[in-house]
Amino acid sequence: MSKSKRARFHLRSGETILKQGMMDYCSTGKYMPFAPGDSILTDERFHFDATLPSGEKFSLDIPLAEILAVEKVGIPFLTRSMRILTGRGDHRFNAFFVGRWYKPVRKAVQAARAAREASDGGEK
Repeated sequence: MSKSKRARFHLRSGETILKQGMMDYCSTGKYMPFAPGDSILTDERFHFDATLPSGEKFSLDIPLAEILAVEKVGIPFLTRSMRILTGRGDHRFNAFFVGRWYKPVRKAVQAARAAREASDGGEK
């Protein structure tokens, strides 16, 4: 991850990085056009940073609590993407071996949901 991209991501107090690496963000929901960049999954959010061909910086920060579903989409063994559905939109990311991202993101979302339900249940 380049120094300029790293500078835009700040780890919050008590937050733990679960996975990080390169992915492509598909702005149209299809395979093209896409923005190559860096993704970081923490125990609180999914973060993506890229520099668009125009030179403009693109950053996406999705709290795990806002993620409604995580899916694998595309043609199996040929073109696979991870789709993150939120109440604010549908985001598609391409990666080699997308299962290496899909499984940890899905697991982190489930853990965040369970923690939220436990805290809501304890307050009642």
